[in-house]
Amino acid sequence: MAQRLTLSTVGIKSPLDVGQDAAARHAPPAKRSPEAMRVDASQTSDAPPAPETRRRSSSRRPRGERAASPRTATTDRDGGGETPFYGSGRPLQTSIAIDAELDELLEQVARAARVPVNALVVAALQAGLPPHSDQAREAIVDERVSRAGQSPARVERNIRLPEHLRARIDELVASARERLPRVARADLANASLRRGLPADAAQAAELVAGHARRLERAVAA
Repeated sequence: MAQRLTLSTVGIKSPLDVGQDAAARHAPPAKRSPEAMRVDASQTSDAPPAPETRRRSSSRRPRGERAASPRTATTDRDGGGETPFYGSGRPLQTSIAIDAELDELLEQVARAARVPVNALVVAALQAGLPPHSDQAREAIVDERVSRAGQSPARVERNIRLPEHLRARIDELVASARERLPRVARADLANASLRRGLPADAAQAAELVAGHARRLERAVAA
């Protein structure tokens, strides 16, 4: 009689067991009770806190970088800009040869503006004096070129010039003589008068009054 064979299942899991293991792996974690959470919190509360990262302020400048400072205003003697005021100082009797046509215009404007000729000449010289040596040399060259071949007559006038204004005129003339040896004080004086003398009587009166105000401020400073 043939012997009946039987399959031993020792050590072999049931297919149902395999399904249960897979389900256990994919199942959502079980909710923890409030008591368990409080216990965990009490166990971790004694741990030192994590070091706090120190933030660098965005407004803080990197090392070596300096704050921008406003530029200090500087005055260049031979730079552009407004001519400094030279109307102060004691008046000095000064002879200036003024072109006859320009001298006549001075008389007419001073008469119409009701101001002294001397005051008008000083104010016009201050207003028309070039601010630096290069411009003064250009004005002198233009004045001499306009007189070349014509030599119009000039009228000698004794003007009481403020000492600082006269010194500045002579300084500019001396600087121009380095390249133009035949330059005279009258060349720069006539060029400055043409630049600074208003043809309108009201403007001439205001020019003289404004010069007087600047003089008072310079004296009071």
